[in-house]
Amino acid sequence: MDKIEYLSPNAWNQWHTELLQSTVNRAYKRVPFYRKKMDEMGIGPDDIGSLEDIVKLPFLSRDELSENYPYGLFAVPLRDIVRIHTLRSGLPNPIAIGLTRQDLKRRVELAARFFKTTGITQEDIVQICLDPGLSLHGQELKEGAEELGALVIPPDPVSTFTRIRVMIDFKTTTLVTSPSYGLHLLEVFKEKNMPIGALNLRKLILLGEHLSSDARSVFEKELDVEMRATYGIFEASGPTMAYECECRCGLHLALDHIIPEIIDPKTLEPVEDGKEGELVITTVTTRANPLIRFRTGDLTKLIKETCSCGRTTWRMEPVRKRTDDLISVRGIKVSPSNISHLLAAEAKGKPVTSLVVLDKWKHLTQIRILIAMDENIFTGDLPELHNWIRRCEERFQETLGISCRIEPVERKRILPFLEKGKVVITREDFDKTCA
Repeated sequence: MDKIEYLSPNAWNQWHTELLQSTVNRAYKRVPFYRKKMDEMGIGPDDIGSLEDIVKLPFLSRDELSENYPYGLFAVPLRDIVRIHTLRSGLPNPIAIGLTRQDLKRRVELAARFFKTTGITQEDIVQICLDPGLSLHGQELKEGAEELGALVIPPDPVSTFTRIRVMIDFKTTTLVTSPSYGLHLLEVFKEKNMPIGALNLRKLILLGEHLSSDARSVFEKELDVEMRATYGIFEASGPTMAYECECRCGLHLALDHIIPEIIDPKTLEPVEDGKEGELVITTVTTRANPLIRFRTGDLTKLIKETCSCGRTTWRMEPVRKRTDDLISVRGIKVSPSNISHLLAAEAKGKPVTSLVVLDKWKHLTQIRILIAMDENIFTGDLPELHNWIRRCEERFQETLGISCRIEPVERKRILPFLEKGKVVITREDFDKTCA
């Protein structure tokens, strides 16, 4: 599995062409959704004769993943699937991902390959600290580290202080977390006046969010650890679909499992090499749920030159922006339109005027939703209003996997933002305007 990262360009082209043809053939024959879309475009599997022909194929969106719930996109019989994950999507239906035994093995191998690249061995103690919304990533990373024989402390629903105590008592050597939660752990650590020398950390692995240069500098200065960033999409190839090597000059894509493209999100046409655009992924080793030209919504660039480490796999720049209005809250993507639909559903279809305010508490983003007090939500009965707010907060947690705080306010307090087309703002912007 290690040698494949060093294939020649011609070998990669042949690898991708053969697997693309195989994937398109299976999808066309076994998935009515793909067959219908390809028939509508007037193309068939025989039209895909080279890697360049991938542009002839239709795109796939997250909305379509949700619309085909529960198993409309499965390419194998249900008896061949050994695990099903349902992902919170904020859409009318969850997103269901099926995995065959072969799919599971490949995902674990990919996670293990990443850990091996970082130098993890059976001598390491790997502690995973992730929010519940990233629990599926945590599970695959746990299995990948265990594949190498490392001792793993998986994410548990305990307090931050308890996690720090476990980190010290069991002499954790590798911490896997998100950048914001890593900064949160560090702040709590210092608040409790714990000596940095009590830690045995050697490596810090960060995922779920963009790792800024400022955050990287803080970790390097305070913890003196080797850091690696990773990027992944659970619908595709999991949390280690792209990862940093020791050179830290972009994230190596798992080209043996995926075909990446960069397109202009407006024209949907391929961009020139080295130009920024939307990342599109086609999975070519997935048996149960093959994804053909899946639009990630993430903006990045591809680096096709061979890395200084010798790997020939293409690299991608870290994702800093998106093509849509999704906001990332501790690694979980939330759409303002999803929030509006959830509120309207609890208001029995009546529109609810709202403003999303993002606040930070010890580096962790908190969501506060301000809703305008009007007849759609308030009939004069305060206990009824409180119950409605509680139901909305519970629905938010259940549907999106993160908590929020809902506050009723006078309409005039949020109207200035809405009139400017702003539906999501920071607390600083809100306080500055309302001061």
